[in-house]
Amino acid sequence: MHQDSFKPSNELTFATVLPDSKRLAHFVRDNQAESLRLDLHDVVLCDSAGLALMIEAKRLCRQYNKTLAIEGMSNTIDALAKFCGVEAMLSPESE
Repeated sequence: MHQDSFKPSNELTFATVLPDSKRLAHFVRDNQAESLRLDLHDVVLCDSAGLALMIEAKRLCRQYNKTLAIEGMSNTIDALAKFCGVEAMLSPESE
C-alpha cells in the first residue's frame, strides 16, 4: 500500500501553523493515496495550535475517506495532548 507523508514545519505554534494548515488541506485533498502519514519527527516545538493541526489532519482524512497515521510524535507532544485531553482524538483508533 502506498503512503504519502506530510511534514509540517519544525515549530507548530500559533505563530507558525497557518501556512502548514493551508499546505495540509491541499495535501489531503489533492493526494490520490488512501493512506497518509503525518510525519512529526522534525517537530521541536508544539503548542495547542499544533495539536489543532493534527486534529484537523484527522478530520480532513475522514472527510476524504483516507486513513492517517501520525508518526514521530515526541513525548512532549504526547504529554501536551494528554494535558489538553485530546490524546484519544490523535490515536489510531480514532479513525
